[in-house]
Amino acid sequence: MTKQLYLSFVLAILVLSSCAFFKPQINENFKRDDLTPALADSVDLFIGEAYRMKPEYTNELIVAIIRANTLNVENARVYYPTLINLISLKNRDYLDENWIMSHLDEKEQKDFQRVFPTGFPAQQSISKYIQGHEFFMDSVTCEGEDIDAHWAYFSATGDTKVIEKIEKTMHVYDRLCCFECLQNSLLFRSVKNRDVYDKLVEIRDTTCEKAPNPTVCAAYYNNRYIPPANECAWSEIKN
Repeated sequence: MTKQLYLSFVLAILVLSSCAFFKPQINENFKRDDLTPALADSVDLFIGEAYRMKPEYTNELIVAIIRANTLNVENARVYYPTLINLISLKNRDYLDENWIMSHLDEKEQKDFQRVFPTGFPAQQSISKYIQGHEFFMDSVTCEGEDIDAHWAYFSATGDTKVIEKIEKTMHVYDRLCCFECLQNSLLFRSVKNRDVYDKLVEIRDTTCEKAPNPTVCAAYYNNRYIPPANECAWSEIKN
């Protein structure tokens, strides 16, 4: 890892420590032996890329997320509930609330009931759900909780339009925005997720093709959130 990328990660840790898109302090030693091994061994990956998950794993992933004590972590109060709601909507045909509750202990059941007092959202399309969601109503994404909600949406759906929206906000100068949060969330996600990386490369190439100085333009993107591909975590994962 280059010195520049290492320093970027240090900055990301400092800035993102109050946001859920940088991994919050959660309990990783939760009960897994009653979960499908493929999921139990890679819960972090499933959380970040739930859109790749077999829908048959829906209930187990929700159980794993709750068992990890995420519903009690202050800087995860938007990301994980939003992710759970979106997963439940996307895979509604596979959702079994009774099964989920039967695999949570008493404390975990109380956590679920506190955060989801009416249970999972009523059946509806994801597009309709986000239209009425406070963190998706603005045309830009500036606050930490907004960014968390958008990354939860990406994790659930894989829809790269959300990446375009976050990246576009980097160039909005008439609003008070957490630009460090935006930039470093894009860096962190691009290193972890090939789809995010490829979308940012597409944005860079499309933008810089029309720029007066394409080389300077490309350097702007590369220095902020497009590191060399061989330094990304996904480059070590064999498909």
